[in-house]
Parts: sequence; structure tokens; C-alpha cells
Amino acid sequence: MMKKLFVILSATMLAIVFAVPAGATTDWDFYGSVRMQTFRVDQDKNASATGYDDEDSRWDLNTVSRIGATVQNGDIGGRFEYGMNDNSTDADDVALRRLYGTWNFGHGELLIGKEYTPIHFVTNQVYDNDYGLRGFGGFFTFRPMIQVKIDGFKLALIKPGTGRTIQTTTGGTETAADLDTTLPKIEASYTLALDNVSLRVFGGYNQFDAVDDLDNDYDITSYIYGVAGVVNTGPVTLKAMIWGGQNIDTYGLTNDPEADAAPKLDIDEDKIKDNDGYGGIASIGAKFNDMVGVEAGVGYISFEDDIDGAEADEVLAAYLQAPITLAQGVTVVPEIGRYDYKDDGSGADQGDETYFGAKWQINF
Repeated sequence: MMKKLFVILSATMLAIVFAVPAGATTDWDFYGSVRMQTFRVDQDKNASATGYDDEDSRWDLNTVSRIGATVQNGDIGGRFEYGMNDNSTDADDVALRRLYGTWNFGHGELLIGKEYTPIHFVTNQVYDNDYGLRGFGGFFTFRPMIQVKIDGFKLALIKPGTGRTIQTTTGGTETAADLDTTLPKIEASYTLALDNVSLRVFGGYNQFDAVDDLDNDYDITSYIYGVAGVVNTGPVTLKAMIWGGQNIDTYGLTNDPEADAAPKLDIDEDKIKDNDGYGGIASIGAKFNDMVGVEAGVGYISFEDDIDGAEADEVLAAYLQAPITLAQGVTVVPEIGRYDYKDDGSGADQGDETYFGAKWQINF
């Protein structure tokens, strides 16, 4: 039995060897990043989940800690990356962050898998698991997709965004009996890269039907458009993005929108009332030397339901940080910031949140 197994294994190995073209090599580059968040957080009663003023310490593994590798073999490449599940509080709950393969076909590149989409844009904010102001105007987006990149142009067909729970104009919720998605989410961007300046225009479209228990269809259409840019003049870096859109909650642009960006079902009129919004982020950073730097950032969003009497739901965030490099791959980023949730669409105060502390990180 062992002899037969040895023969089979030997034959398999020989087949693999002869199947690999002569001179072909595969380059593997493994990497990892461990990050800890150590922050003191002060939420007033309107912002906290308890309904009381709340002060807590967040001392835990950062959920964007990761380990992975990049692979290259001629025109074929790829990457995998594992980290903590963003929706979990258990550091042992590991999730796939990124997994994709690429093919350079000469005039461009084909990407298949889970990777950042064309509209991805965040700042360097480190609080709340490297949040990057993603719920205050920034977009943290990586999803399964098929993408073609030619020079500065990207076109991606992406897993569509949906939401089974539908809010109503009366403040309640309805659960869809079925969701019909006939098209993938579509995103495109074009980036113009100059010596010290990078400018990008982008847009995206997502559509699905929510079906209730009586087999009534409700069309929910989401879209986004905007422009972003980065200016790097050596020690100083400026980043900014502005955008507008409709129903971005069902589009899936943020894991947890800090303002209500969802469409509403008007039960009396039996139709969907869209939600329109706009926002943006900006940051400016400078390096004093190889060890110490500074960065300030701000984000703002505003959403409003297409309902008589509805008011805008706005939020504003700002932070200041001082990144410190202790050694190659070892950084500490002290940061202080404030979230102002302002009033919701009905005019009720949603409170505010302040924080201070640091992120600790070692890359290996």
C-alpha cells in the first residue's frame, strides 16, 4: 500500500514539474500588520447606546490588523489577506479581507476577486479601527468584483448592495420577503496622475427590487458621483473628496452610516421615497523629519428624505494626530477628535462624542 502511494505521489510531482514552463518563477511576498487601539471615549447621553453619558476605554486589537501575501508569476499576480471580522468583537474571529487574482493582458489588467473598488477613498484617521472618516464622508469599499483597468480608467462589476429591512416614513420597519437583483453594482473611475498631483472622477450605480408578502415590487435605485484628489509636495500632503448621491445606505458605501442615508417606504402612497445626500472629507499632513509628523482632517455629510417636512440629517467630524515612527515598521499615532452628530431628520439632537488616545502598530 505504501509503495503504491509513493508511486502515485512521485508521478504527481513529476507531472507538476513538467507542466511548469522552463524558467517560470513565482515570487511570494508575505507581510503582516498588528495594530492596537488604546483610546478614551466620552459620549453624551444622546450619542451613547445606553441613553446616559458614557465614558469608556477602548483597549483592544484593531480589527484591521492583517496577515497576507502578494504573488507574482509573469503576467499573473494575486493577493490574499486575512484579518479580524469587522462585525465581531472577538479577536479570534478571523475573516477574509482580500483575495484576488490579476492578469496583465498588455493593454491593461483584469482583476477577479475581493479588492478595493474604484471609489475607495479615506483619510489616515486611526480612531475606531482606522476609521478614516469613512462614515463622515469617506468611502471604505472592498467587495467581490470583476474589474478591468486600462491606464487610469477602471470599470468594475461588483456584488450588488441590498438591505432586507426597509424603513418606513412613519418610523417603523418592513422586512422584504424577497430581494431581486438583476444587475451587478457598476462603478467606474478615471485618475489623472501628474508629478505631484493625482485627480480622480468617479461614479457608481446600484439597483434592486424589494418584494413584500403581497408580491408588490419596490424599485430601490442608488447612485454616487464625485471627484477626489491628492497633492503631495514633499513634506506636505493634501487629500480631499466631494460627492453627491442617492440612497447610499442601500448602495453599501459605509458599514455604519453616521447619518440616515436610507430610502423610506411610504405606506400610504405605496412607494419608495428616495434619500438624497452629499458630503466630503479633507486632510492635510506634514512630516517634520523621519520620526515625527502631524495631520488634521475633517469630514461632513448631509442627507435628506424626499418627504414633506423632513429636515437634513447632518454630521461633522474632525481629528488631529501626530504620527511617531519609533523604528522601521514600528509606529505610534496619538490622536484626538470629535464627532458632532447634530440633529436627525426630525430635528432631534443626536449628541456628540470626543476621544483621545493612540494606535500602536508593528508591520512585519
